[in-house]
This record gives sequence, C-alpha cells and structure tokens, in this order.
Amino acid sequence: MISPARQGLVILATFTLQGGGAERFVLTLAKAYQQLGAEVHVVSFKRQVDYALPEGVYYHFLNYQAYRWLPDGPLRHRLFARQLDHYVTRHIGQPALVLSNLYQVDKVMHYSRLPHIVYVLHNTVSIEYGLTTDAPTQQAAQLARLYANHPVAGVSQGVVDDYVRHVEAHPNLHAILNPIDRDAVRQLAQAFTPDLPPGYLVHVGKFKQQKDQASLIRAYAASQRKVPLVLVGTGPEQDACQQLAVDLGVADQVIFAGFQPNPYPYIAHAGGMVLSSRFEGFGLVIGEAQALGVPVISTDCESGPRELLPGHCLVPVGDIPAMTSRLNALMASPSDFASDFQSRLLPHHVAMEYLQLQRVPQATIL
Repeated sequence: MISPARQGLVILATFTLQGGGAERFVLTLAKAYQQLGAEVHVVSFKRQVDYALPEGVYYHFLNYQAYRWLPDGPLRHRLFARQLDHYVTRHIGQPALVLSNLYQVDKVMHYSRLPHIVYVLHNTVSIEYGLTTDAPTQQAAQLARLYANHPVAGVSQGVVDDYVRHVEAHPNLHAILNPIDRDAVRQLAQAFTPDLPPGYLVHVGKFKQQKDQASLIRAYAASQRKVPLVLVGTGPEQDACQQLAVDLGVADQVIFAGFQPNPYPYIAHAGGMVLSSRFEGFGLVIGEAQALGVPVISTDCESGPRELLPGHCLVPVGDIPAMTSRLNALMASPSDFASDFQSRLLPHHVAMEYLQLQRVPQATIL
C-alpha cells in the first residue's frame, strides 16, 4: 500500500543524466527545490552522468537495462514501475511532487502508484513522433492513453498547442517554461576564456538531425565569413558535418569544440549565438545566451524560439539563403540582435508553478 506523501519531498525522474536539455532541466529544478527547502531526489534509469549534481541533492540509479529482455511494452513498463515504487517507498519516501521527464520514463511512470506525478513534455510530439492532423494515428492514440492519468506540462506554449492539435485537448495540460539559473550561468561563464578569435559565432547542441548543423554549415559557407563558426557538442552527425565543412572549403573556419561540460564560456565570449534546429521543445540555449547578454538568431522552429526572440531574430526552418543573410547581418551588427532575458524563466518561479499545478502548498516545501 502506498503511504501518504511526505511533506517537502520532491523526485525528478529521468532516463539518464547525459548531456541534453531535459537533463539540465532536471538538475536546474533539483537545485531550485533544494534551495526552497525541499528534500530532493533524482532517479535515473541508466547510469550515464555527464553533470555534477547540486550539493545536497540525492541520486538514485535503477537499472532499466535489466528489463530489456522483455518486449518494449506494458509488461516491461509495469514490472519496472513496480520495482520503482518499491524502491521509492523503502529508500526515499512518498513524494509531494514527482516530475517525469522523457518518453521512456513516462511509459514507466504511467504504471506507477506514486502520488503527485506530472509528465513534462520537452519536445513537440508531432515532429518527434511524425504525427499529422490529416487522420488519427495509432501513435497519437497511444500518447493520449499514456498521458491520460496525470497532469502534463509542456516546456513551451508551442509544445502544448502542438499536443492539442495532434493528440487531444488534455483536461490537465499546462505550459510551464524551462527554468534557467541566470546566476549560475553567469558564474560558470567566468570559469575560463576560450582560446578563440574574437567575435566568433557559436552553436551549442548535440550533433543530430534535429539540430541540423549541416544547414548551418552550408549557410555559413555562403556567408561573408568574417569570423569563425564554433560548434560545441558531439553526436552521430558530427563526422558528416566535419566532412561537409571540408567539402565546402570552410574546414579552417568551422571549429568543432567537442562536448563541453561547461559550455557557458564559449557562449559568453561569442559575438553571437545561432540555432539551426528543425524542431525544439523550448530552445534552452536561447535563454542562456540572453542571460549572458549574447545576441541570438534562430530558426523559427516548433517550438520555443518565437516565445523568446523578436521576429527579426528568426529565420524559416531549412531556408539556407535566409540564414546566410541573417548571419551576415549578425556579423555586421551583433547589437541589432540582442534581446532581454525573461524573469519568468528563473528557477524558483518555475519550481513554484509545478507545485501549484499539483496544488502543493508552498508551506509543505519551505
């Protein structure tokens, strides 16, 4: 039997703590709840940890891999949820709030009997799962069933609107923007000065099709190339992008900086940041660049960028000539693309929104 929820106990569940926006979301909110006075536990299903946990936050690993011998379906998820519930009840206690992050985790939490679960959607479901509005699909029906039993929070209004268009008008669906710890970002940005030419452009993100660094390299190759382009990150598309830079004759101006546990000095010292994504849930690095006073241009992808940036900082997705033109303008006059950080992104604001979503009084945390 599940015991009553313990006051001041928050659990953030994620598949890994490998580099990515959802994982940084988990760590930022973990720190925020800890600072609010909560006892905070991060639970991951795979032992991949690229980031240090905030001081005072507890970490737990439950081995999802041990259940891989079962088909990826209800039986596997139900059995692992049973193990999760038993572990939490025995070793952590019943939470006042559980935030479930990413699809693989959501499929397990659907069968969990823990109280106060909220699913956090980090990306637009239509693009991530190839949904259309032409006709109902089996995938859309599966998503509707998956998310029916708990509140759902999208990390941008665009994520929420996309879910309604392609899945259903969920009765307990809300937009709660991604948190950005402005003070921490600014402090980390001072850790070192990258050995790079002044005024360079920077892109931060995993090399995968979603981020579309290939289009950015093509646009940069067609631009005036007054400054280098620095690409921070690793991933499956990196080798192809490096070869593309060679093929386009810009290998000496496109710098592949690799994965950086602390990318903020690279952002802070840049003349401008560029996002080339085909889709996003939010576009976390946009807000981080704004926190550092760095100009940003981005594709007008679904979703997030248009909620953070003025129209002249946006270009159509995949439009290489338009991106080339905007890169030239950014290199010529970076200040024209400066935009303000939004205080509603501060972690304590976001943390309280999730508590209010579950109607958890602030007094139970403080």
